[in-house]
Amino acid sequence: MTGHLVNSADSHVVEPLDLWVQRLPAQLKDRAPRIAEVDGEPRLLVEGMVPRRMGGGGSGETDQPERERAGDSHFRAGAWDPDQRIVDLDEDGVWGEVLYPTIALFGFMIPDPELRWASCRAYNDWLAETFAAQSQRFAGAAMVAVQEIEPAVAEIQRVAALGLRSIMLPMQAPDGRPYNSSEYDPVWAAAQAHGMPVSFHVGTGSNPVTERGLGGAVINYVEVGLGAQRTLGYLAASGVLERFPDLHVVMVECGAGWLAWLLERMDEAFEEHQQWVQPKLAEPPSFYVRRQGHVTFGNDAAGVINRGFTGIESLLWASDYPHPEGTWPHTQDTLERIFAGVPAPERERVTYSTTARLYGLQAPAA
Repeated sequence: MTGHLVNSADSHVVEPLDLWVQRLPAQLKDRAPRIAEVDGEPRLLVEGMVPRRMGGGGSGETDQPERERAGDSHFRAGAWDPDQRIVDLDEDGVWGEVLYPTIALFGFMIPDPELRWASCRAYNDWLAETFAAQSQRFAGAAMVAVQEIEPAVAEIQRVAALGLRSIMLPMQAPDGRPYNSSEYDPVWAAAQAHGMPVSFHVGTGSNPVTERGLGGAVINYVEVGLGAQRTLGYLAASGVLERFPDLHVVMVECGAGWLAWLLERMDEAFEEHQQWVQPKLAEPPSFYVRRQGHVTFGNDAAGVINRGFTGIESLLWASDYPHPEGTWPHTQDTLERIFAGVPAPERERVTYSTTARLYGLQAPAA
């Protein structure tokens, strides 16, 4: 290990290109999400969705030429090989990681419930077998769709038994059922009972591309993070966090500079427009976010600067390994830059101990 030991609250695996073809039940195999060539280019084909160009994906169950043809040759082998991943973590000074999908992020949007749940379960099983079972340094976040509540609760119970340590819900709630609805209370209760933080990764539950014209790449990168502000506001202002005081929620890959503004804005409405506010929370919304809400960031110095207002516990550093916008293999240099002048105990909480506590990523004392 090099430099300061840290934990990443947001890293990614890259799934096998044939994961769903191999793992879905026999009656669903011909409908399984898959990579196929369309007009001479590899595309992700998912029932009920427009074919998506592959900018990355796939893993070691296919040979190198096939992976390159699928467009994922820029990913490290550690994206699918836990042994190689540990080598990369050690070289970068990272102890543990919370693991999210790359290809499977589409899974929440499959229209058919049977196919959607089978696809989520197949990914969760693969994640548990390939990473969670191999090392305590990997805290897997299970995909849990929420269009149907009873299967969601059952899947939370199932993945907890598999050794996964968090659940991931879509950032964009299903149409007509926003996250302030009491329908989701059994989901929050199950996550709280199992001590599993609930994560919302940007770009999930809806198409992350909102603009294809001039400036689209930059505009989409900004737009995709706005869902985190909306979701955290819903959970705090509606009383979800008050009703479930041991529930922790994490907005993933959204940066942290906006958090101070959100807290201030919510509290202003709570206090200045109290005649219209429902429910009447015992504390302002910011109280519950500081107690139970978290956001992950990689290069976001603004979030670190605002830590005195947002609170230290709300901030979780993340490497985003192995994605190209992540900090690997320059994590230590990045941390030295964005934490310049920050007292060591505060830096340690943001980059290591809070994530260790939430996800069970405490390194051995030795």
